[in-house]
Amino acid sequence: MQKFSSQYLICSLLIGGLSMFTHAKPSTLDEDKIQTIMQKLYIPGVAIGVIKNGEIIAAQGFGVKDINSKEPVDTDSIFKIASNTKAFTAAALAILVDENKIRWDGKVQSYLPNFKLHDPWVSEHFNIIDLLTHRSGLGLGAGDLMLWPEPSSFTRRQVLHNLRYLKPTGEFRADYAYDNLLYIVASEIIPAVTGKSWETFIEQKIMQPLGMQHCFAGNVNEQKQKDIATPHGVVGGKLQTIIRPIDPDKPSVSAPAGGIQCSLNDMLKWVKVQLNQGKITDGKSLFSQAQHKMMWTPHTIMPVSTRSKRFDNTHLSSYGLGWRINDMDGHLQVHHTGSLAGMYSFVSLFPELDLGFVVLTNQQSSAARSALMYTVMKPYLGDNATDWLAKFAPASSKSSSANKQKNNTELNNVLANSTNSDVKQYVGTYEDPWLGQFIIEYSDNDKNANLRIRSLRVEKFVGDLHLQSSDDTLLIRWNDRSLEADAVITFKRNQQNEVNGMTLAPASKDIDFSYDFQDLDFTKL
Repeated sequence: MQKFSSQYLICSLLIGGLSMFTHAKPSTLDEDKIQTIMQKLYIPGVAIGVIKNGEIIAAQGFGVKDINSKEPVDTDSIFKIASNTKAFTAAALAILVDENKIRWDGKVQSYLPNFKLHDPWVSEHFNIIDLLTHRSGLGLGAGDLMLWPEPSSFTRRQVLHNLRYLKPTGEFRADYAYDNLLYIVASEIIPAVTGKSWETFIEQKIMQPLGMQHCFAGNVNEQKQKDIATPHGVVGGKLQTIIRPIDPDKPSVSAPAGGIQCSLNDMLKWVKVQLNQGKITDGKSLFSQAQHKMMWTPHTIMPVSTRSKRFDNTHLSSYGLGWRINDMDGHLQVHHTGSLAGMYSFVSLFPELDLGFVVLTNQQSSAARSALMYTVMKPYLGDNATDWLAKFAPASSKSSSANKQKNNTELNNVLANSTNSDVKQYVGTYEDPWLGQFIIEYSDNDKNANLRIRSLRVEKFVGDLHLQSSDDTLLIRWNDRSLEADAVITFKRNQQNEVNGMTLAPASKDIDFSYDFQDLDFTKL
């Protein structure tokens, strides 16, 4: 523990020294700039809040929850916070550490005997901190296809089991690569030691003590469903709602990594307790100061992007437990973003200034999310002049998601169908060790039957196959164009020149890393 405390102290002193001569100045939300960003980047609704010295100094909703109903966003509107959920999962484990039910350095296999990675030695030595710090050696977003797109038929236990099939691409405890699956594993420790589900524990131990009545780890109760904001995206150049059919009787497998739904008012309560180092009131805490320090201690070094150097004068970047930690304009910043289909979020804290910001949106535009946060945040750090819309969306008035989809739609559009006699050899059932079976078959919905692929486990993975210029290479165009994740198939052959398997790869470099098609290796059955 002393090792981590020293790292935290060194980081704080260094960044604190840089910030001695800078003072944040309160300001109100610039509604004109916010509305301009929303209009230019096709954002239906936004909720934005600022908390300073324990007091909410700004909290406001803009736009609508749904482009069809036109109901306005307010501070009780419920948004998916996506990966900002990770800090809740880390806090839940911190509470268990305080209760002496687990240890941060406790081996995962001592709590979950079935935990197994590809490397037996790494599996044996993996501890709880490793689950939360993106240093497993797995590749970026490895195995995320078991989680997204929703819905899928995987359970958390199956995710835990399938980790053994994912081959590492980096060094254990040396290389940073963002992952979601290990937060699912982390959540399974909670029922293992308490008998309560992750959802029940989060709501009873975190949300209820903080009075978060519009925040849910599981399903939103019937009384609050009217407050839910609808996800949106730019599909085919048009702003549309994005609806994912979810089974209300089945827990979301991905929830511990990105499934909490919460209002702005309740997120500001969460931010307040974070800035207050776990204290709720005098004499009562959500978690101890020691666990707060542990969560905000740098555990994994992260690269500093060119944009962060240019926009934020950032020198150091790291990952704590559910939080990113770096310096921004001479101040310590603790923050995280969240990205789900149709819902993006951003939480940014400056503990030295006792200052926090929350941005919740119901459109999948990273440019808009960043432009909104920076427009609200940067005046407190001394920059009142920069046009952040121009910085984050310099070449287009449309959202980044629209641009990604445009790139995908410009790919080859020649259908593989019954008139292409040589493609019949690809028909069959293919199986990957962890994602299961995909079936390639003829669909007779059209005049000439088209070659089509579908997954037996991921409902949204259904699409037509298109011919490419090279042999044994076909393009998948998914029917659901909101996925923005077309893929390229390369078929494999045996010594008899028979098709005996296939591999997949993203069709564009702009496709989100969670579509880790490159990790799949199918055998033809």
